[in-house]
Amino acid sequence: MHGGMKDERGECAGEIWACSYTDKGVRDLNEDSCGAFTIPYPGGRLFLLAVADGLGGHPAGEVASGLAISALRSAVSLAVEPLSVMDPVSLRKVLASGFSHANREVIRHAETSPGCAGMGTTMVAAIMNQEGEGVVGNVGDSRAYLVGDGIRRITKDHSRVQEMVDQGLISWEEAGSHPLRHIVTRILGRPKDTPDLCPFHLGGDLLVLCSDGLLDGISEQELHSIALRHPLPHVCRILVENARGRSRDNITVVAAGRR
Repeated sequence: MHGGMKDERGECAGEIWACSYTDKGVRDLNEDSCGAFTIPYPGGRLFLLAVADGLGGHPAGEVASGLAISALRSAVSLAVEPLSVMDPVSLRKVLASGFSHANREVIRHAETSPGCAGMGTTMVAAIMNQEGEGVVGNVGDSRAYLVGDGIRRITKDHSRVQEMVDQGLISWEEAGSHPLRHIVTRILGRPKDTPDLCPFHLGGDLLVLCSDGLLDGISEQELHSIALRHPLPHVCRILVENARGRSRDNITVVAAGRR
């Protein structure tokens, strides 16, 4: 889903529920896309969640983000067709193949479609089985969090300011207002850019995927507090509404949990 309209959706796979919400915020165009999908396979059902943020200042950001989500879904659906068991190793391979296909499709479209040369997008995606075992992948600065008693950022940004933090040049607090904070170092749209992959266990926590526009408007502490106070079907919308007054970007959230 993408575009200028706000959108709230809920879906259930087994006992795992998901919701999503996107808003163009102060921008004229929403270049974010997102999705929460149930993926059947011979051994049961999987849940696939994704957020993509088309690169602002580049051509066709909304095309790149929407294409990345649809290509990821198609590749994952095809990859799981012959599989009867989806353990963490299989989940990792399937998600990696989905990212590879999405990257190829963005590159192909950029090379063959008028007005799309140079387009690109970030993407964060998670795939889970019905037991809540999953893998998160990311390129760029869209993020994944596990929210429960505390808040844990699963992903690490591929960005200039993250590199500067790692090198000890600036603090994490300074990174949030640094003039280079929107410069990403990996995207879908370049052949050599690959995702980082990280396993997770959902348990009783809430999995939150978001574009960087969310954290431009609220802090991680606010994310944690809001997520704990509100029921899952509405938490994405409430997070976006709280961020909208301060964020200077499109804002998109997808969340999944057992409540």
